[in-house]
Amino acid sequence: MHEYPLALYFAVFVLLIWYSGDFSLMVFTAFAFLSGLYAHKLFSLLGLERYSFEEYPYVYVVPMPFKSAFTIGNAIVISRRLVEEVEEDVLRAIIYHELGHVKFRDFTTVFLLIFVYSVIATYSRSKIVLFAYLLLFLWIYWHMEARADLYALRKSANIEKALQQFNLKWRLAFLRGDTNTQQQTMWVLLTILFFAGFYLGTLLMKGQ
Repeated sequence: MHEYPLALYFAVFVLLIWYSGDFSLMVFTAFAFLSGLYAHKLFSLLGLERYSFEEYPYVYVVPMPFKSAFTIGNAIVISRRLVEEVEEDVLRAIIYHELGHVKFRDFTTVFLLIFVYSVIATYSRSKIVLFAYLLLFLWIYWHMEARADLYALRKSANIEKALQQFNLKWRLAFLRGDTNTQQQTMWVLLTILFFAGFYLGTLLMKGQ
């Protein structure tokens, strides 16, 4: 596992902007990069409470009514309910998982994927191409989640307990090296069938 240099994203974004020539995409790109570098400064200005975590200083607690954790740029956001209701080892595992997303610049990757989709949607009339790209996006999303779990495991965090507690069986199966289970295959097929049905339903509605 390795961290992707920000210069790589910059080069890809510059090429796409040059190809598209869309000013709104330039603004979109600026937001992706600035949040990746300075999101923690915005949260500090907003006065959000910091959660004390020895390995990474930019962990913030927000008063959300549900248990959740996510990254915005280089900042990790966890809900107050998550802090209050889960065990400490589970919370640490979740934070390490989110830190994996930060280390591998997954927030910027998602922006890049959305950027590419906007370019494809602008210049391609093929619905099949867009649908294929959607499936690719789902595969990359799965890869990012699994990689963040592996990062947490490498940090000796109890990520298996966290996955069990939140009933994330497909990620738990991958983490245990059991990537060919019938259950995981079933969920992959159901996901593909769902989006295939959504795609065909859209075509039928447009044809009416």
